[in-house]
Amino acid sequence: MLFHIIVGFILPWVLGLYLFRNQTRLFIIFYPIGSTVSFLINEIGFTYFWEMGNVFAPIWYDLGLYPIACCLFICSIHFKKMSTLPTFLVFTIGTNFLELLIVLLGKLEYRNGWNIYWSAVSYLLAYLIVYGYYQLVRAYFSFNTRVH
Repeated sequence: MLFHIIVGFILPWVLGLYLFRNQTRLFIIFYPIGSTVSFLINEIGFTYFWEMGNVFAPIWYDLGLYPIACCLFICSIHFKKMSTLPTFLVFTIGTNFLELLIVLLGKLEYRNGWNIYWSAVSYLLAYLIVYGYYQLVRAYFSFNTRVH
């Protein structure tokens, strides 16, 4: 469990605190959708396709790694002006690689035909949902200014 707390929550929040401090508005807008999408996908996944051994382990990722990765994803597109398609690829492959490491370390086990390729599809879907939300927010609100 300590592994999941450190990898899924503490390490991502080091970056999360930086994002919160420097891009407060972006963080406040996109952290909840990132966490919500993570909870949704993980609820389905842990019910049918994978397991971590401890029922509470996924919550650290749902509140740490995945929503902070979503904020970083949007920050890369909006503020760094990175091209959308390469950003999707980098973030999908990056989170998928991290999951592969967790699988290889024996901290996550696939079942019912799930594999690393389906994980890539689930990450791509998550980033697509967050990107759609970004487009919606951008159409109605401005979050270019910093708020402290």
